Amino acid sequence: MANEDEIREKLAVSSRILTMKGLIGLYGHVSAYDPDTGRVYVTPGAGSDRANVQPEEMFVFTTAGEKLSGEGRLAAEWPIHTAIHALRPDALAVAHLHAPYSTLFSIAKREFRPVTLNGAMAGLGSGLPLFEELGLVTKVEQGQRLAKELGSHRAILMLGYGSAVVGSSVEDLIHACLTLEDNAIKIYQAAVLGEVRSFTPEECEVIYNKRMPFGVDAAWQYFTRQESRWGRQPETSWHPLE
Repeated sequence: MANEDEIREKLAVSSRILTMKGLIGLYGHVSAYDPDTGRVYVTPGAGSDRANVQPEEMFVFTTAGEKLSGEGRLAAEWPIHTAIHALRPDALAVAHLHAPYSTLFSIAKREFRPVTLNGAMAGLGSGLPLFEELGLVTKVEQGQRLAKELGSHRAILMLGYGSAVVGSSVEDLIHACLTLEDNAIKIYQAAVLGEVRSFTPEECEVIYNKRMPFGVDAAWQYFTRQESRWGRQPETSWHPLE
């Protein structure tokens, strides 16, 4: 795993990318876990300047939910992060999103299935479970229940307001978040034309096994370049992969 400075820097960049793409706004946050130290780093919470978040603004927790350091606006739903990192050793990065299109699948009675090659390659083929507890996840016990329902899935929807997405790295997480929202947009748009054709779990497995190994790194490089030129106003076109 990267050292602490690298973790903090990547988290700050990832938060700015997700803000740039409109997947984080007033609400939403990102975390990374360092297995060498057992520490969970979490970006600031609601009301913070998401477009300009810096490495030194991170909060630090243990996976048991003990706050070790951090000042300012703490994310109310930090238990999402500590619980998932505690239960999923493969999840070295987690995002809680209030993304506009993927959130629709936590509202409408419609199952999410990937409809693009990118969606299948990003590991969304098993679909998304729905966490149906009412209200925010502000207690450790709630976070543990959410993490249990997430299971081995790539992401979980949260009833009426958002999702939690996991990645094997910060770079992998950003690719998954943007791909999830891109698929949700395309499902919404394609429904205007008629019945939507989604990939089956079997087709997703075939596509996933044929994925290009450089895809995640290429996406990270592309979006970090975008972020470096960004004018600090969220996009309004809602096309995350463009």
